Formats: sequence, C-alpha cells, structure tokens
Amino acid sequence: MSATLALLLAAQAIMPQSTGPTAPQQTDPAAPTSNAPPLTGEGERETVRDPATAFSSGRTDAAPAEQSAAPRGFTRWQRDNAIGKTLRGLKADGVTLALDVVDNVAGNPVGGVRQGVRESHWVSGAADLDLDRLLGWSDTRVHVQGAWFTGESLGRDVIGNSISFQQTWRPVSGPRLTQLNIEHDFGRLNLMVGRAAVNSYFNNSPLNCVFMTNTSCLTAYGGISDIGITAFPNSSWAAKARYAVDQRRYVQIGVFEYNNALNATGKGGLDFSLGKGTGVLIAGEAGYQTSFAQERLPRRYKLGFYLNTDGGSSLYYDRNGGSSALTGLPRIALGGRRVGLYAMVDQTIARAAGTSKRNLALFARGYWNVGNVQQLDWFASAGFVKTGTFKGQDNDTIGFIVSNTHFSDQQIDYLRDLRAKAGGTGSPHHDEIVGEINYGWAALPGLRILPNVQYVINPDPIYASRRTTNIPSAIVLGVRIDVKLGQLFGG
Repeated sequence: MSATLALLLAAQAIMPQSTGPTAPQQTDPAAPTSNAPPLTGEGERETVRDPATAFSSGRTDAAPAEQSAAPRGFTRWQRDNAIGKTLRGLKADGVTLALDVVDNVAGNPVGGVRQGVRESHWVSGAADLDLDRLLGWSDTRVHVQGAWFTGESLGRDVIGNSISFQQTWRPVSGPRLTQLNIEHDFGRLNLMVGRAAVNSYFNNSPLNCVFMTNTSCLTAYGGISDIGITAFPNSSWAAKARYAVDQRRYVQIGVFEYNNALNATGKGGLDFSLGKGTGVLIAGEAGYQTSFAQERLPRRYKLGFYLNTDGGSSLYYDRNGGSSALTGLPRIALGGRRVGLYAMVDQTIARAAGTSKRNLALFARGYWNVGNVQQLDWFASAGFVKTGTFKGQDNDTIGFIVSNTHFSDQQIDYLRDLRAKAGGTGSPHHDEIVGEINYGWAALPGLRILPNVQYVINPDPIYASRRTTNIPSAIVLGVRIDVKLGQLFGG
C-alpha cells in the first residue's frame, strides 16, 4: 500500500500541469464566500455525485455544461415542468429538496456456494434548510435525511461471504432517520451538532461511490467491521468541528455516541435517548484538497483515525479461554480500545484542454487496525475514475478498483474451528481480493446506469460457516441504477 501511495505522489510531482493550452483560472460558482472550505455539515450521503463535480467546491450536481449531452426536448421539459419550477423556487428561498432512488441487481454465473441473482434498493429523501435565507441566521444550515432500505444480498445469501457486492443492501431493512443536524460556519471554523453517521464526514471521497462494491462506498472497508463506526443509514448523537488552516488544508474531529442497540430492527433512527450507549466514538482527520478553481490537476489527501472506547468482543475466545466456535459459548468482551488508522489519496493526472472537467484520476485507500484484535488487520484498495468518455458524454465514467481485505489470525482461527466442527479440514485464506470495472452512463441529467463486473478471489465463509471446503472464486455481473429525481426534473 505504501508503494502505491508513493507512486501516486511521485506521479503528481512529475506530471505536466496541463494536457493542453493553459487556461486562465476560473471562478468556481460554488466556491465558499469565506476563507474556509464549503459548509461541511451535510456530509456525503451515499449516492453518486456527478463525477464532473468531484473536484469542484461545494456542488454535487453537474452544471448543464458539465453534463453529458441531453436531448433538447428534455432540456426544455426540465425548464418548463411545474415540479422543476417549484424546486428551483424553493431553493432560491433557502429550501433544497432531494429524492433519490438507487437500485442494485447482482448475479454470479460462476463461483460461490451456488449461483443466483439478488436485488436490493433504497429510497432517500433529504432537505437542506438555509437559515440565512429563511430566518436571517447567517452561515447556518439544517440537514435532514431519511431512507428506506430493502432487498436481499448476493454475498450473504448465495456466495456466502461477508463483503457485499451491492452497496444498497443493509442487514436491517425498513425506514430510518439517517441525519438530523444543524451546522454553523464561523469562517475558518465549522461546527455541527445533531444526529449523524461517522462515515458521512470522515474517510470519504466523491470518487468512492462511483462503484457498486461495498468495499468502496461510502468509505473504504474496515472501519465499520473493526471499529463499529456508525455508518449510513445508521446515526447517533454527534458533535463535529472542522477548522480550515487555509483554503487547502483543514483538520477536523468528531465525537459520536456508540450505542449499537439503536441500529436494531424497529428502531428506525427515532430513538433519541442519550447517554445509554456502551462507549464513545472519536474520529479525527487532517486533509489537503484542491478544486478545479485552484489548480489544473486537483488532488485530495487525507490521514485520520478512529477510536471506540467500547473494546468490542473477542473474535475467538469464550469466557473460559477456549474456542467459542467449538464450545458454543459466547465470545468474551474485551477491555481496552478499538483503534484504526486510515489514509486516502485522490490525484488527477490528466485533464482535457481548456476549462473542461474531463479528467483521469487515480486513487488509493488504506486502513490499519492498531487496537484490539478484530475481524481485519488491514485493508487496501486502488484504482482510477475516468470522467468523460466518448464525444458528447462528458459526464460518463469508466471506473476500476481492486481491493485486498486481510483478515486477522483470530478471525481465521474461528472460521477454521467452525469448519472442523462441520467435518472439514484446513483454514480459509487470510486475503479476500475484490475487483470491479464499470461504465457509468449518464443517460439523462439525474439518471445514471452503471453496468459492472466484479470478481472475488478467496470469498470468506463468514455466512457459509458449515461449509467444509473453500468457496470457489466468483464472477459477479451487476447493474446499478441511480435516479436523482430533483435533478431529473430540473430542480
């Protein structure tokens, strides 16, 4: 992983700063009015950001000139339909509404415990309230989001492994309040208080959700399984502070209540009890990031940590010090802390001439467990996103990612003992490798269709615990469909 990071940094240093005639610096229409980065209380919401805005300040929807070509009749309809006019009017008054639908379908014609097809989807509604326009409270916003998840998992139900091939699948289905918070921007300092998820603000990038594999979206794999970080759509009470050292550098820290009981079936994110959790989650991050308005080949670097004061449970030992897989006794609770470190790099290495946002960006991610022994020792991934493909398809993407999930000795020993109990021999592999290549077709503004091929080597048998041999490597064919209804209607 360190070699990959070094190569990306070296590439940035030696790449020419232009792939064509040098263009004058353009003013980004969404650039912040203060010397801080854009307001950050909204966070990432696990939907595909328009790729053309991945290195733009603030915006998540592509401007018309950045979108793939749309039929003139559709553009006129967006301009004239009543819903679009209403949404634009509300936005001008300080109320931005969004309604998104994301669907994943995946099947494995080869490999796994057996072959099959599974579908999962979610519907998300969000409202951002600009209290400056509504009440005269400058630089203050309220963020509200709810989502409904449902469907089945190809990884768990068919292939037998724990890493999902569908980023829309969640083990607890149904409706959930995912976000309810308020933020205020003091210039360099931004504060957020309310209900939120850790992975909406830490260790994320707009490039992460240009994929269907759950090793990428919203955050790189590891922190959820090892640290127990609250992850979209789950939320908890939280407070976060972000300080802009300058327009490129920032530091941020967040404190989140850890109460896993709030994520159970039937809670729906509506249990607002405070102080009843088993620990506190702390996340910290230092970052350097630029936009198209600041340099020709923008970049994003982040270093951070997670800490959970709830030490979690042993992956292997029962209360008597024996193998819980063999004795059937509950695994013992651990003292100490769960701690993880992470690093990420996004680096644009090529860009079309002039002010075009057609570009090629490389990325790399790394996670290391440095606290109590948990499911993973480390995780690493790398790949690229090519934004702008064929003529007139400036917002289409080609994406590639490959990842390696390295399971801890205790996790492998536990699975080995389960296999022995079922009559098998040997141990599963420590490393599970998942790759994905996809094409993101921006069919219309607000409609993206993402056919993809994933390949998993050494699927873990966490959901095939009675299997007596290794699970065969699998090919997964999938399609992801994102509908952003607000953008589709021209809002």
